[in-house]
Amino acid sequence: MFIFGLIDNGILLVCLLAGAELEDYLPLPRRLRTKAAGAALGALVGNAISDGVAGLSMGPGAALSVTLGCLVVIPALALGIRRLG
Repeated sequence: MFIFGLIDNGILLVCLLAGAELEDYLPLPRRLRTKAAGAALGALVGNAISDGVAGLSMGPGAALSVTLGCLVVIPALALGIRRLG
């Protein structure tokens, strides 16, 4: 289980850090494009990827369902950021 945790959180960390560097490309008004917003988006995508990889142990259908379930909340992040701004 140690290796599983390392891979799971490693994927999440890489995506979070990548997201923090991509804030200029977020589909948000310029004043809302921050490293925090990028990191949050990166973490959501990273979580979807790592959970999808973990779901492969239950079969491709389960992996796809988990990944889509994780990705469906991304528009909520954009709405939340817009409300805060």
